[in-house]
Amino acid sequence: MSGFFSGLFGTRAATAEAVEKPGAADSVIYDTIPRLVPLPGIHVDPIPGATAEEQAVVDAISGQRDELLRDLPLEPSDATALFDADKWLDAQNILIYVRSTKGDKASALKSLRRTLEWRRTYRPHAITPESMRTEASTGKQYVNGFDRGGRPIVYMYPHRQNTKDPQGNLKWVVYTMDQAIRSMPPGATKITIVIDVSKYTMAHAVPLSTAREFLHILEAHYPERLHKAFVVSPPIYFVMFYHIIAPFIDPITKAKIAFVDPTGGKTSGTNAKSEGP
Repeated sequence: MSGFFSGLFGTRAATAEAVEKPGAADSVIYDTIPRLVPLPGIHVDPIPGATAEEQAVVDAISGQRDELLRDLPLEPSDATALFDADKWLDAQNILIYVRSTKGDKASALKSLRRTLEWRRTYRPHAITPESMRTEASTGKQYVNGFDRGGRPIVYMYPHRQNTKDPQGNLKWVVYTMDQAIRSMPPGATKITIVIDVSKYTMAHAVPLSTAREFLHILEAHYPERLHKAFVVSPPIYFVMFYHIIAPFIDPITKAKIAFVDPTGGKTSGTNAKSEGP
């Protein structure tokens, strides 16, 4: 497997090193958390510039930012930092939502507003490493290293599941996604996910309702963030589960999922393919 991934990603794991200028708009909240940085020589594939049509929509939405930010839900007055909605609503995030809605201004406005409200109520910025200690203890999911395009890599190992708390599992996904975004070097906007299901059994299957909520969070609040998701060595049990949830996956997202076999053999998934980022 090591030979497969060395060719696939063209890099070894980066070292955990604190950086002074995080990439995400609201990441100042996490100044004390170490971040991964790409190794020298990694070429970052930047987000393509906006087309004239996209820029027109971005400008129109930027002109309505006061409306987007008005009357957002209030956060509790606790010891954690508050979500800086004004800072998060920058040109890059607006462009990401414009692209996720195919340039439809009304849909982009609605999606942006929903995410702003969600970030105020779900509060990803307030999730601390200490609160995720149990979820993190088995190494079932973590951010480590970058692919050849400078995109952070999220590794998932479903067989290491150690809790039966659906909401805790979802919060761990949200925490990991935000960590990956904050690890992005300047210009990067997407994430590569590697899911090792080689030891997957039906005992590791999450409830369908949890899987659907997981997909909803990723598609509604992290649009245009997935570059590729590589499902490694899928056994028949995982393929069966995938076919159950596949109808709930957005077609664009589904096209980014690749089933791969590091040994070069055939996988048991439909439309299986092996490709690099």
